[in-house]
Amino acid sequence: MQAAHDPVTQRAGAFVSATDSPVIPAPNTTDPPDPPDAMGFTRAMGLSGKPRPGAGLSFRAHTVPPEFQQDFQHAKEQIKLRVPIEEVVRERVPGLKKRGRLWTACCPFHEEKSPSFKVDPSRGTWRCYGACAVGGDVISFLQKHDHLDFIETLETLGARCGVALLERSGAVARKARGADDPLYAVLERATGFYQRMLHRPEGAAALAYLRGRGLSGATIEAFGLGFSPPGGEVLVSKVLSQGEPLEPLFATGLARRNDAGRAYDFFRGRLMIPIRDDRGRTVGFGARRLDDSDPQSPKYVNTGETEVFHKGRLIYALDHAQAEIRRSGRMVLVEGYTDVMAAHQCGLRHVVAVLGTALTDEHAALVRRTGAKRVTLCFDGDSAGEQATWRALSGLVVLDVEIDVVRLDFALPGGGVSDSLSVGAPSTSPAALGTVKDPCDLLIQRGAGAFEEQLARSTGWFDFLLSALDPLEGQARWQAVDRILELLGRMPKPIQRDACLTRLAAHLGLSASAVREQFQTLASRQRRAAPLPTAPTPARPSAPAAVSGAEGESVRPAPAPRPRPKSVAEVRAERVLVDAWRCLIGAVLIEQSLVSDLEPLLRDGDAPCPDPDLASLAGGLVELARREGRLPGIDGLLDAFRAHPAADWIVPLIEDASAAESARSSFDGACRKLEQMAFERRLAQQRALLPEITPLEADRREAELDSLLRDLRERGLRQAAQAQHSPSPEAPSARHTVPTPGTH
Repeated sequence: MQAAHDPVTQRAGAFVSATDSPVIPAPNTTDPPDPPDAMGFTRAMGLSGKPRPGAGLSFRAHTVPPEFQQDFQHAKEQIKLRVPIEEVVRERVPGLKKRGRLWTACCPFHEEKSPSFKVDPSRGTWRCYGACAVGGDVISFLQKHDHLDFIETLETLGARCGVALLERSGAVARKARGADDPLYAVLERATGFYQRMLHRPEGAAALAYLRGRGLSGATIEAFGLGFSPPGGEVLVSKVLSQGEPLEPLFATGLARRNDAGRAYDFFRGRLMIPIRDDRGRTVGFGARRLDDSDPQSPKYVNTGETEVFHKGRLIYALDHAQAEIRRSGRMVLVEGYTDVMAAHQCGLRHVVAVLGTALTDEHAALVRRTGAKRVTLCFDGDSAGEQATWRALSGLVVLDVEIDVVRLDFALPGGGVSDSLSVGAPSTSPAALGTVKDPCDLLIQRGAGAFEEQLARSTGWFDFLLSALDPLEGQARWQAVDRILELLGRMPKPIQRDACLTRLAAHLGLSASAVREQFQTLASRQRRAAPLPTAPTPARPSAPAAVSGAEGESVRPAPAPRPRPKSVAEVRAERVLVDAWRCLIGAVLIEQSLVSDLEPLLRDGDAPCPDPDLASLAGGLVELARREGRLPGIDGLLDAFRAHPAADWIVPLIEDASAAESARSSFDGACRKLEQMAFERRLAQQRALLPEITPLEADRREAELDSLLRDLRERGLRQAAQAQHSPSPEAPSARHTVPTPGTH
């Protein structure tokens, strides 16, 4: 979003915001920060606590003003009540199976062979007991799996269960969706301008083309189709006539300047197709020529890369299709804009298209976000369609989805017309068309059933690649094999990759070992060819001032010594300390009366937590209890620390602490461990001084230190024995009720 002093923001003007509702003012970034408490936890805890008067509750990059916080809280609670976590997870983790009261599967966040991922419907939580060692609720799972921010997650879950999250506060919805950004506003207003031009006399040819393709008025309106006048300065003149600046048009690619500095419309005399992101915001345009008799004019012109338009991050019509894709679990990828529109017009609302580019990692993230379990590539059977299939597979094989490919066959009887259209040419009725040359023709002429018959002829993606090898010979064949091997290198699961290598070897009539060797050779070559990551060059520090030596020569201070690497013993000691602090924090999470005992350990303890995120979480609990008077339950803790780097540890910490005999005994045991570690550290420091004293004094000191250490250990054993035979001084009224987790 532009800064407040940017003229694009200051004066988007009547063209941009004549019909917009009032904009929520941005948070006052000049307000002083919260005063740090005595221990300085406020800066590190990662939660907002009670907002200052006039401030908002921060959800990542979005700000919810205080007057809307109650609406958000109510909507969030309703979502968590109405959306079963096991259903959301099962849609994205196909292997999730019910085992007793829990659901288990292999973790979707790391590769493993034995299931370590568990979902507890009774508590509404999930946890990985394997390498991830993290957990959370349905909101955190969707955020992590689908790469959504907080508000996007609530919108997705709210749409699923009928909770109108943002309809209660339209201003918040506009702010969350970025509609108040002047760039989005300019593009939305331009869409309306082009739509009006389509239905004026100068747009008759564009409208005739759309009618000729068989698109209905409802489809034309739903996809926001329009027409850019051929004059060259119509849009620019309209903005200038309203006394508004042209910067928003330049920033969004709607206008440019020629060599003389004169502004002109970038899109002229073309059919305008708005391109929207997955949240329904217009971010750019695809523009089709209307006179195919001019070979010098490109058939399509798209918006160039701008602050909001990135071709590699967009899937056309995903905003229309994602609900159906999520419901059916299937996505169909086609090549053209009109193919998508015709499919939706015929009721096939799971059809989308990429913008003529290879599928990127960002595309893959969008596909993953929809929850699609099967993706069908439906491209033309010519060489261009085959290349499009390769580009799509490169981005899709990284996903854990079923992929199949359709070779479109349009060999239908009868004659017909082509897709070409000259300005002023008469409209042609779809019923009169006989030649089917793309999915749009097939859908309009034969209906959804004929298209679904084509989809039923799909083959698995690897079968498609193997069959593509058959007509090739010589060097072309081996180049295609190398291309397949490069594609297999992108597969995340070694087992699936190895199975494909075995099949490839059998298809080629070669040994599996030879194909694997070639695969390893290509992988090594790619690693060597890949550019090494370069760290930014640090600014050169100013040289220290020279001092005069004994003979007057210039002497500079010696450089600071490099930090000594940690020994194995030190690494092991840190691990023990982290485990002890995890026990302390887990005990506090299920027994809030212990939070008062945690505070002095943070402030005065001799064995601080070596993990900064864990230490910050402990400090945050102390600060939260101080502000609110008590710690909330699991749901409240997850909400309070949702943006904290240690948020994913809260559920595992609670479950581990719940498995102990009592929170108090676990807390006291961890305290003894910290005391012992602190003493042993002081002991090691004293021993480090022994070489500096006489042998006799060294023997005496070492004997004293060994005696102290024995006394400490014996005292610890006595305390442990007493704690085992004495009742636990718990306060049941303050203890959170946390079900014992399942066996693992």
